[in-house]
Amino acid sequence: MSDGARRIPPLRAGRKPAGRALLGWLADPRAPRLCRVAGSPGAGKTHLLTWFGEACTGERLPEPQRVHAVLDGERLTVDSALWLLGRRLGHLVHSPGELITALADEGRPVVVCVPDLGRAVHPSHLVAGLLRPLAESELVRLVVEAPDGGAAAAAFGTAVAEAAVLDLDRPEWTDPARFAAWAASVGGDPAAYPSPGAADGSAGRPAETAAELIARVPRHPDGRPDLGAADEALLGDLWTAAAKDGSASGLLADAQLLTRARPVAVTAAMDFVNGPVPDAWTAAGPALVGEDDPAVRAAVLRTRLIGMDDTAADRLGEVPAPWRAEWAMWPGSSKGWPGPVAGLAVGTGGYAGQLLLADPGGVVRTVDTPSGRPLARVALPDARPLRGLATAPDGTVLLLDAEGTAAVLPEPAGQPAGGAAAEQALHALQASVRGELSALATTGPQGLPAVADDTGSVHRCRPDGGTDAEKLHEGPVTALAGTAGLLLSGGFDGAVRRWDAAADGPEAEPVDRRGSQVTAVAAVDTPAGPATAAAWADGLVRLRRPGADGPVDLRLGSQVWALALTAELLVAGTGEGVAAIRC
Repeated sequence: MSDGARRIPPLRAGRKPAGRALLGWLADPRAPRLCRVAGSPGAGKTHLLTWFGEACTGERLPEPQRVHAVLDGERLTVDSALWLLGRRLGHLVHSPGELITALADEGRPVVVCVPDLGRAVHPSHLVAGLLRPLAESELVRLVVEAPDGGAAAAAFGTAVAEAAVLDLDRPEWTDPARFAAWAASVGGDPAAYPSPGAADGSAGRPAETAAELIARVPRHPDGRPDLGAADEALLGDLWTAAAKDGSASGLLADAQLLTRARPVAVTAAMDFVNGPVPDAWTAAGPALVGEDDPAVRAAVLRTRLIGMDDTAADRLGEVPAPWRAEWAMWPGSSKGWPGPVAGLAVGTGGYAGQLLLADPGGVVRTVDTPSGRPLARVALPDARPLRGLATAPDGTVLLLDAEGTAAVLPEPAGQPAGGAAAEQALHALQASVRGELSALATTGPQGLPAVADDTGSVHRCRPDGGTDAEKLHEGPVTALAGTAGLLLSGGFDGAVRRWDAAADGPEAEPVDRRGSQVTAVAAVDTPAGPATAAAWADGLVRLRRPGADGPVDLRLGSQVWALALTAELLVAGTGEGVAAIRC
């Protein structure tokens, strides 16, 4: 079956009539928003929906023929399903309400396919906690595996006025001749029509116990478990079995057991244990469940455990990873906690060797850059909610408050005054701004101020006292950073743009463009050229260093509100705290 836009994979066991019905439901905007695939055990419900997901996913497909996300229900909980679905739809969320709000703000209809719903940890809980609220949204269409009379089907209640039901036990959804030919080809029983599972004799084997699974884990010569050689599916089964028999807390003794197992299985087991490690897993969950590389999962979880459980963090630090957190501070951390971080700047002048951290309430703190050790609280003339801050080479600190007002912070005692020139430059810039200030930075050899506004324009000072302005983004500029050599901007449009200090205008093509708004950018000059970093609202942070083979992408499980770059460290500020990463 082909529509000219893609090659639809074959659908076995005579199920082409059922496949055509699903494709018809997808293409019909008048069809019920909820479609339940029903049928007795072995009827091929999972096979049909897996085929449907494979046939209808892909960016090249027209929107009316596209499934936007497929969620395999096996071992899913509300949390793991939410994190996976959010990531696949381009949103970082920690609650169903956040996801629904994000979809409403985006205004784009989405189709979600959920095969194997019956193998979720609690199918009815998953429906009640996530799928039913989604089905109640006018922007979401769901096709799920939920047999008549089951708890999952009942949990949908009256989420939509009338659900479409595709019952695979009904003969019209299976071609008898094709079913018989398929059964013969697999050595099955054609008399089992229309049930593929009964025809080929497939049946699940009893689940192994935790002790049986531990015995199957490979061992080092000295008898210690060789987790690096263990299959992640086996370790996932171990977490599932341990959760069932109440022994999951014992597995927490080795943090590597979490990151080498399938993340969905670990997430389900975390519901049965308490402590810093499960809390860290939940905090980092959106970054963990969609990550295929166990080494990256170890780096993410370790970042959340620094200062919370240093024994577990040290164990995860033994895993070679593409990046590594040098220090971090979260709520309850032994290192202290700066609160939410809305702005970051690398200290200069009297703040050399320090980082300045601004919280949304208007408090600015300093920490030692290499260690993260808290140092002092910076006195401000008046307390006001802050949006960002920037530093100039002479130690001048610029502040931008939540109302879009820029100001100069007085220098520390004993430091030469440089604020007067910065204030004059800010006045000159603000005179040319038509919209509301949305971001600020310093740029050029003198560290002159640069600002951006909600019309998409970036404004910079020239050394001769004049100003330049360029419209670089569609919609507001959401982030700005500068060095002696360049100005870097990020926008609501998802683009990251670069404007070299010596150039008359910005580069024609964006450095990056993604389908999520930019939340932070940072830049630093190095002997090999400028390094840059950007963060997007879906949680992705991308670092580009000169001479590297390519960018380094990372996620921490939270939206990054602020970034700072030094020659060695990438510092990320979030709504929960801050982490400094070497990569």
